[in-house]
Amino acid sequence: MSNIEIIKSIRNKTGLPLKDINKAIEAVGTDSEERIITYLREQGVLKQQARQDRDTSNGGIFAYSHDGRLGVLVELRCETDFVARSNSFQELGNDIALHIAAFQPKFISPENADVEFINKELDIARKQLELEGKPQDKIEMILHGKKKKILEEFSLLTQPFIKDTKITVAQAIAQLVQVTGEKIEITRFTIFSLNN
Repeated sequence: MSNIEIIKSIRNKTGLPLKDINKAIEAVGTDSEERIITYLREQGVLKQQARQDRDTSNGGIFAYSHDGRLGVLVELRCETDFVARSNSFQELGNDIALHIAAFQPKFISPENADVEFINKELDIARKQLELEGKPQDKIEMILHGKKKKILEEFSLLTQPFIKDTKITVAQAIAQLVQVTGEKIEITRFTIFSLNN
C-alpha cells in the first residue's frame, strides 16, 4: 500500500486529521496500519478525538498579573466539577495564564486566527522582500511559508509550552486529557497591558 492509501485508510477508520496521521507515520517509521493506529492510541490522539463532541460546562477562569503592568485572564473548560477542582487542572490553568503573559499569543489556534493581523504581517514581509529585490514568484513562495510560521508562532495551542518547551500547549492539554479522561479546552483569553 502507498502512503496515500494508508493515510486514507487510517482516516476512514479513525476520522483523524491528516496532520496527526502523517506525524504518526513519521514517528513509527513503518507502513503497518496496525502499528500506526496503536501508536495513535498510545499518544492519546484517538481518545482526544472521540471527546471532541462532549460538552465542557465546567472549568475555571485563571489570572496572572506581572508587576501590575500586564494581566492575563484565560478560560479553561472541562466536563465535570470534579476535574475543574483537581490540582492538576488548577495547575494547568495557572501555567497557561503564565504562558500567555510570556508568549503573548494573538489567537487560540491557527483555525481561528485574526485574518487582519495575518494580512498585516504578510504585507510587512512582502514589502521587505520587494526591497530586497526578490522576484515575484519567489516572494509568493516565501510568503506561503511565512504565513504558516506566523500562524504557529502566534497561536496559543501551537506555541512551545512554557513549562516544557519540547511540547506545545495543545500537547500539555492532551496530557491532562489522558489522565482525566475528559475533554479540556481553552475557550478564550484576554491580555491587559499598560503598554498598549
